[in-house]
Order: sequence, then C-alpha cells, then structure tokens
Amino acid sequence: MSDGVDGAAGGPRTVADATERAMGRLSAAERRVARALLADYPSAGLSTVAELAERARVSPPTVVRFAQRVGLPGFAALQAALRDELTHRSTGSLGRVPTQTPPGSAAAAVLRRGRQQTAQALECLEHLSPDALDAAVALLADPGRRLVLSGGRFSRLLATHLALYLEQVRPGVVEMNDPTGRDLAMMIDLRRRDVLVLFDVARYERAAVDLARSARRARATVLLITDDAVCPAAAEADVVLAVSSNADRAFGSMAGAFLLTELLVPPVTERLGDSALTRLARWERHRAEELLP
Repeated sequence: MSDGVDGAAGGPRTVADATERAMGRLSAAERRVARALLADYPSAGLSTVAELAERARVSPPTVVRFAQRVGLPGFAALQAALRDELTHRSTGSLGRVPTQTPPGSAAAAVLRRGRQQTAQALECLEHLSPDALDAAVALLADPGRRLVLSGGRFSRLLATHLALYLEQVRPGVVEMNDPTGRDLAMMIDLRRRDVLVLFDVARYERAAVDLARSARRARATVLLITDDAVCPAAAEADVVLAVSSNADRAFGSMAGAFLLTELLVPPVTERLGDSALTRLARWERHRAEELLP
C-alpha cells in the first residue's frame, strides 16, 4: 500500500495526511469516519472501534475498512500510528539529535538537506486547501480589518516576516509579541473586525491556544499558520494553513512556512490593487534618504 503512513519522501507523514489524501476515493460512509477522526484528531482514533463508529454513525466494519483505505492493515495499526505521532511530538530537540554524523562534506550535507526541505515544502504547498488559501488572502487583503500577528518562541520570526511585507502594502498591521506582558492591552483590545494571524509550530505552546481562545471570545477571526492540522490551536481557528516543519530533525525547519508567508504577499497585493501601489510609493519616498544607491 504505497499511500500508507510511512514517512518516506513523498509519502504521507501522519494518519491525518493519509486521510486527507484518501478523501477522493473513500465511500460516503468512510468519509464520515474520516471527518469524525479529523474533527477530534488524534483523540477520536484512540477510542475503540465501536466508539469511533458511533461518533461517525457507521458500522464498526466501516471503521476497519477506512483504516485499510488509508494504507494501514487495520484499526490496531491506525491506533499504533497515532500513538507513535504523539510520542514523536512530545520529543524535544535533544531526542532527535542524530547519534552518527552522515558521511560526506558539510557542503554535501547542506545541499542534501536543502533538496529534501525544498521538496517537502513544495509538496505541502500542493496539498493546502484552495478554499483555506482563498480565505486567508481575503482576510489579509481586507483593509477594513486590523491584522494582529503573533507567534511563539521561534514562530514569532514568521509573524515578523509576514508583518514586514504586509505593512508596506496595507495599513493596520501590528505585531503582538508578548500578549500577557507588555502587549496585554493589545490582546484586551481585540475586536470583532480584527484578524489574529497566529503562528505555532511544534513543539506547540499553550500560550498560542490561550491567545486564540481570547481572540474567539472577542469575536475576532483567527488565521492559524502551523506545521500540522493537529496543532492544538487549530481547534480555535477559523482558517488553518498547515505546512510541514520537518519535525524528524533535531531542529525543525520552518522553510515551508517562510516560503508560504512570502507567497501570500503577491495575491494580497494584487487584491489590494492601486491602494497597495500607492502605499508602496509613499513607503519608498519616505525611505529614499535612508537607502544607499
């Protein structure tokens, strides 16, 4: 079963990945199982066959067939794969440091990893939901909405990266780096027309979930950019864009997420139209004396 959960290059890395890829060839009953699993992932898959069947309103044999359709021998194998995912997620950088150095020069290693990360990033972009991408662009390009960008210890770099681009083409772009500290007022002031653009990558942070919940209580819209749809903050998000972080390495790569943030900017700029070009011209005029020829 070539589409199984094996983590090989080009193959799905998680049960969620395999499920999403299999959607087009599942029966109607099997799709109900898929939706029930993804709606409460991975917890729903760690219950019994009967419990998942009841949740999906199908028969237990349908649950078993679903597991086989996503490339696993049966339901027990699906649960084992889910438990492996949970174990892997709970492992920090230290546990993923390789015990042996691969052969070859540093230059060869850089090129090898660069090719792997580029291929994985492109593959992830190919599997992003077109509807989610369209929704994200529409939110980012709505000048009537304030954009509040925030991230975790490492993912705040992504928030800064996107903010630096967006502030050049539209007004109302702010960063919230310390929601419970010096930026507490900004969090308290979140309103219904605001969009919280939240970044969270493994290992996931409780603060991200808390911030997303605060935004939802304020009736703001939450756009989450993460490395996996099972990110805990995803349950609080209105729109989720998930790109891989290569979490099997000691320090997960955000190459895919950085690429996504850059690729979001052109369609946002195009959607803003003349207002974006006018703002860019003003931006350049104000910086003219600062920049070298």
